[in-house]
Amino acid sequence: MPPKAFLLTSLSGRVLAKAAARAQRSVVGIDAFADQDTCGMALKWTRSPLDRNGAFDATAMLNAADSVCPPAACLGLVYGSGLEAQPALLRGLSEGRIVLGNSPEVLETVADPERFSNLLAALGIPHPATRMSRPAEVAGWLSKQAGACGGTHVRLASAMPESDAGRYFQRQVAGEEWSFLFLANGRDICSIGFNQPLTAPLEASGRWSYAGATRMDAGPSGVDEAVMHAARALTARLGLVGLNGLDFIVTHSGWVLLELNPRPPATLELWDVPLLPCLFDLHVEACKGRLPARLPHPDGSMAVAVVYAETRLLIPTDFAWPSWCADLPWADSVIEAGDPVCTVRADGPDAATARHQALGRRQEILQWLDRFASPATGWNDPAVAQSTQMFPA
Repeated sequence: MPPKAFLLTSLSGRVLAKAAARAQRSVVGIDAFADQDTCGMALKWTRSPLDRNGAFDATAMLNAADSVCPPAACLGLVYGSGLEAQPALLRGLSEGRIVLGNSPEVLETVADPERFSNLLAALGIPHPATRMSRPAEVAGWLSKQAGACGGTHVRLASAMPESDAGRYFQRQVAGEEWSFLFLANGRDICSIGFNQPLTAPLEASGRWSYAGATRMDAGPSGVDEAVMHAARALTARLGLVGLNGLDFIVTHSGWVLLELNPRPPATLELWDVPLLPCLFDLHVEACKGRLPARLPHPDGSMAVAVVYAETRLLIPTDFAWPSWCADLPWADSVIEAGDPVCTVRADGPDAATARHQALGRRQEILQWLDRFASPATGWNDPAVAQSTQMFPA
């Protein structure tokens, strides 16, 4: 029998694994990448393949879960992104295991654009116009995949074929993008903090791809209280538990809610730092109904930026990744143009400084990896391989 551990599942599980490591919790995990650093923070980690639509292969995932963490050895299942559109898979994973997160029923409600839009209307929460059928005039509308995450699925409606199935349409809203991270216990919330996402770089596969975020000192003035009120209303209505996130846009006249992420979002890593307690433990406690009265605010700011490949890359052997890099691909991995390579992190006394440094580090990684963009640039050249040992840490 394997040693008892928490089972982590996510499209990319490094943020959860890092939070568990800070809390000194024993974990095993399954995600779509099994990156170097993720594997190093777990007793065991395995990769579960995605199907052609970018969803987990349910059979493979269930088999992997039984292999790395059979129910008798599971201290609890903590899931991140990737299951929003697969509540049946969550039900399968939960057989014999305690789910430390929102129920499949919550995922079903949130992933259904029509049901979720109606819920927001009933609660009086401002949100964009949403419809399941293609509008007659597509200008000003976005096309989205129900239950998807990460932003790569978002497209202008005018750029999508009329016959494309499984998608819904949402009115595009102009304004400043924000997100809100909070803990919920099924009845109330404890605020953690507000973040601002980075704009997707040109090399990303889509203009709405997740590109990273910056931890902010405070929420947008005049809107923050309304966003927290919306989080409380959704928690009370849906029975939300654990770490959750709201994505919203501040407009010239107010704000609109774009999405509820009913699981620990990527911005968790911006806040799982001193002076805060371990957020993995707070997530577990919140799922059991216990919330802290309030949380301190960490000093300064932090930003993370996702590095996307400009061209097809081969990751060189013994590449000396700087200490501020994460989600590290294995040597000899092939990264296609537009796919994520790694994530960089930067700290600063304020949000602007942290963001600027993170964007600079993202460009620095791209410049170093540019020499490995094709066989002609020396994938197997010993001199080039030797130069990677000198990357500044």
